[in-house]
Amino acid sequence: MQALALLGEVSEAYGGLETLAVEAALISESGDENANQRSESRVRYFYAAPDRVRYEPCGKDGIFQVADGSRLQNCFSHPHGRKQCTSIPVSEMLRLPHLFRPDSPIAGGDAAFLFQGIHERVVSAEILRQEEGCYVASVTYQPPPWAGLAVYGSAVRFWIDERNRMVMRQQGDVGHRFPTEDEVTWSRHTVLVRRMRVNETLPAETFVFTAPPDAVEETPRGCGIISMSGGSGFIEAHGDDRRRLEHRSQHHWEGDTLVETSKWKWRGLNLTFERRLAFSADEKELQVAERIAGPQGEVECRCKLPVA
Repeated sequence: MQALALLGEVSEAYGGLETLAVEAALISESGDENANQRSESRVRYFYAAPDRVRYEPCGKDGIFQVADGSRLQNCFSHPHGRKQCTSIPVSEMLRLPHLFRPDSPIAGGDAAFLFQGIHERVVSAEILRQEEGCYVASVTYQPPPWAGLAVYGSAVRFWIDERNRMVMRQQGDVGHRFPTEDEVTWSRHTVLVRRMRVNETLPAETFVFTAPPDAVEETPRGCGIISMSGGSGFIEAHGDDRRRLEHRSQHHWEGDTLVETSKWKWRGLNLTFERRLAFSADEKELQVAERIAGPQGEVECRCKLPVA
């Protein structure tokens, strides 16, 4: 069996599905032999061709999604029990939830359960072995056309059922970095199928959504910003590399002085801005001192703003 031919058969098998019901474990591992973390959650996923989907956590917390062929409903559980729901027309969706993306093969919270397209954007593929009724395949995909915060490992492994070409396990490494920083933190993500039913009749109510009575309905908004304690950051990519931006900012207090630090990566240059803001003793002026550092040195400037 050739690996590329096997991936083509997997894509064809999923493309021909009428229904799919899966119970799976999502496992995330990070760290090294000295310090490491592992988390596991159980989820259920249901699909009916061509555009009905249900995704739910087995516990009380997590993301709940239902696409009924007309609208996609999302319900998020927040700390302290608050729930937020959003709704968008299916016609406005870029893709079905949890559909495999060759440009982002390990998607974390959007773990894949439909594998149409698994054979696309492949750089190399090989079958490593046969194990417990599965072909174990290692696949390397082309890097995504956009640059973001995620960096993918060299290969993704799939455990593919020899009988029906369903993917029973998916595993790969993902690295993340903060904007303007070079250090990458790696983690391993595994989607492990515990139970699967293929082309069995699903109850009609599977794809019916009823919002929880305490849920808050909100309009979904696109956002390219990440937030951190005391700061935030973003990456803004353009076709022209000269306009590509990376930004990260933080702030803290030094006595009564507010210190704001921001880092920019622009045209391949690393620029650092430190702004110190403090009120005068009589609180009639805001005193601002700024230091700007670049690859060839730094400059400082000071000013006073009357406020009273």
